[in-house]
Amino acid sequence: MLLVLLAAACLVPGALTVWLLRRHGWGVAVLAGIGATVMLPFVLISGMLVFPPLGYAIAAAATLAALRDYDNGKLGHATTWTTVAVIAMGCARWSR
Repeated sequence: MLLVLLAAACLVPGALTVWLLRRHGWGVAVLAGIGATVMLPFVLISGMLVFPPLGYAIAAAATLAALRDYDNGKLGHATTWTTVAVIAMGCARWSR
């Protein structure tokens, strides 16, 4: 469920950008939507650098998700969540 919410949170800004810019032409709208979707992780990392408690919260949630996936035998998902937790903790600790 958390992966679905994360995917929706990442894709909705791009889809809304395409929808709002469709009157300028579909090519421009799609390129702007791709740009909005691709820039979202960079904005999140910048937010974790500026506001360390956000990094700690994301690291805690990702750690819990990784532990759940390790228990369920989903090693690929668990490794991805572990990577997210390490990046979030690194951003939060680096900004101190």
